[in-house]
Amino acid sequence: MEGRENEQLEYKKTTAELKEGVISLASMLNKHGHGVLYFGVKNDGSIFGQQIGKDTTSSVSKEIKNYLRPIVTPIITLLEEDNKIIIKVEAYGEDKPYAAYGRYYLRSNDEDLQMTNTQLEDFFINKNVDYSKWENEITQYGEEVIDEELLISYMNKGNEIGRISFLYKDVNDALTKLGLMKNNKLNNAGIYLFSSLKPLTLKLAVYPTDERISFIDNVIFKGNIFECIDYAYKYIIKNINWRAEIIGMNRVETPEIPVEAIREIVVNSFAHMKVNNSSYNEIYITPTKIHIYNPGFLVKGKSPLDFANGNNGPIARNPLINTVLYLNKTIESFGTGFGRVFKLCDKENVNYLYKNNEFGFAFEFLRKQNVSINVPINVSINLSKTESLVLKIIKNNKGINRAQIAKIINKTEMTVQRAIKKLIDAKLIRRVGSNKTGFWEII
Repeated sequence: MEGRENEQLEYKKTTAELKEGVISLASMLNKHGHGVLYFGVKNDGSIFGQQIGKDTTSSVSKEIKNYLRPIVTPIITLLEEDNKIIIKVEAYGEDKPYAAYGRYYLRSNDEDLQMTNTQLEDFFINKNVDYSKWENEITQYGEEVIDEELLISYMNKGNEIGRISFLYKDVNDALTKLGLMKNNKLNNAGIYLFSSLKPLTLKLAVYPTDERISFIDNVIFKGNIFECIDYAYKYIIKNINWRAEIIGMNRVETPEIPVEAIREIVVNSFAHMKVNNSSYNEIYITPTKIHIYNPGFLVKGKSPLDFANGNNGPIARNPLINTVLYLNKTIESFGTGFGRVFKLCDKENVNYLYKNNEFGFAFEFLRKQNVSINVPINVSINLSKTESLVLKIIKNNKGINRAQIAKIINKTEMTVQRAIKKLIDAKLIRRVGSNKTGFWEII
């Protein structure tokens, strides 16, 4: 074999030691960014041999992809030595630190040692916060995958506000000048901004309870950055509560959370995300919060408050993507987003939380426990938490019955019936058809 075990080489007698092998890969990647693992070889390098079934190599690959984070794609090869089969697994990765089964390890000679808190902290402090290398990697795709209508609309907006000085000529010319194409090939930033390949996955859901056991609505949306921003913003706006009042001859609607603040955080989640095959942006709404998550931590040891207060200059995790978003005013200006969100929320007495760790960044708008849903006349109806949930479920599930609602919100049918009576009395819903075959309708 290649010699004795070392900081980039590990032997395992059989795949019965698969978990230990995955740990060795993680520790070798953390030390050198590269590791080689053999199954069917004893610790001293002598060949033992590995039995191979139809699913053996796929099981090894699946274990690595499921339990080594951030995800890596192993190179698996079957070799024959002395009429015995061995499995060679090779992995490369620069996205340190890597975790195996939720824990972090570091290679020392031929041992896998669990990292101390200090070692792990040093990894994250020194972690490269700039994803520009990924952004500028050239892909196999050309202008044929570009959504030209989206690009033209983007260019027109940039020209109109004066941030883009050149006029649209054609796809190649525009994207080359924007830094998204080179020698007729798109880079990753160009693909994720303007392509029709639907490169991003966005998961969205509305839950009737904070436990998030069952959902009222669940969507998986795929698109480019502009499409995902637009869809995410509209999804939240559709599912928050609005207070409607008649002032004079005009109907005035006020959202429970400032829509400008919502849009700012949604845009931020895509501007500063880290793109890889194992993660996705996520939005979910419960009775008490609106949760907006993106993979890729903010900056280790920093919080949004540090940037809002001007204590730190703007840090663009995806500088090329950020610049393109700025040129058509999707991003208002660099480094000021959190400050605007905090001011808007403070003005409307909206509380918020943010969570920043090594896996991602989450921002949460906290909703008021007893929201007011108003009918379109000059009166306000205060609904309880249960009544609000029943109203939302009826709105999103035409034909749903009382028993089904009770199961979703984990309440008795009698409780649901009382909530329905309150909604009927408030003229928020009405029954269409008979009790047996009809349905409730939002007024």
